Amino acid sequence: MRKIILASVIMAVMLLTWSSLAPARAQDSAKDDKPTFYHLVPGTYVNGWPRFIVHYPKDWVERPLYAAGGDVFRVSPPGPVQYPAFSGVVVPFPPSLDKFAEAVVPVFKAAGCQDVTVISNKPSQLRDGTRAQEVEVGFVRNGAPGNWLGLGTKKGDVLIQVNVIGYGGKIGEDLRALIYSLEFQVGKDEPVKVPPDVQEFLDKHGNDIVSHDLAKVMSHYSDRFLNSGVKKGEVERMWRWGIGSWMSQNGTITDFVPVGDRAYLAGFVKTNLGTFPISETSIIKENGEWKWYGNQREVVP
Repeated sequence: MRKIILASVIMAVMLLTWSSLAPARAQDSAKDDKPTFYHLVPGTYVNGWPRFIVHYPKDWVERPLYAAGGDVFRVSPPGPVQYPAFSGVVVPFPPSLDKFAEAVVPVFKAAGCQDVTVISNKPSQLRDGTRAQEVEVGFVRNGAPGNWLGLGTKKGDVLIQVNVIGYGGKIGEDLRALIYSLEFQVGKDEPVKVPPDVQEFLDKHGNDIVSHDLAKVMSHYSDRFLNSGVKKGEVERMWRWGIGSWMSQNGTITDFVPVGDRAYLAGFVKTNLGTFPISETSIIKENGEWKWYGNQREVVP
């Protein structure tokens, strides 16, 4: 069972970061303050699929996503020190929630942490009553003691996890409140139709991934692609490492917002490795062809 858990979490976490299957993010140029999956509002993160929302202090800033951690968002107070940090993960997770702690501990050990200890592991629930599991882990990294508090819940075989991490003491109630701000937005995960040319673009992209044709896969990315600091060259390196594992793919769009020569979309992809969120928020039409464009945002280094 332990091997199954590790395979479903660690491999899925890594592939989530390599592919164009990371969650949809926000976009700065939106004109109103209504939080949506593509519009960044200070103190609010809205995930494209599954549609959930979390809150954090408005002065906190976006940070680079950790490839080894499978982050879908990561924020922390402004300044050179990136802790405490608040982040989230969406990955395939077939086991039941009571196996959450068993999946978390090996990830810390793989990251080079020492003295990894489960401090607490107990059933919990979201504010709407959705079942969840709360796990707190203590560890030592580079000689510094740290604490991690995670809240996991599931949508089918997909794990939605939010967590806070800090050094120098146990997780306080102010940080605990961040993970319990998790709230699902009902009615936002149903399939929607997209224009025929967009569907053709998505189908071609998926077919080229499954055929393992890296050159064709990258032809679907704009040279101006930028997604939370990640540029086209970095995406190509990620795909080169992981594309061979992709054997099947079937995508579903759950939100689509056209804006001129761009469009924002959210949804998910079912693959042989599990179900992943669709990534990169936006596409753009260049010379009559749709290309992945990303959210066009740098993040605080």
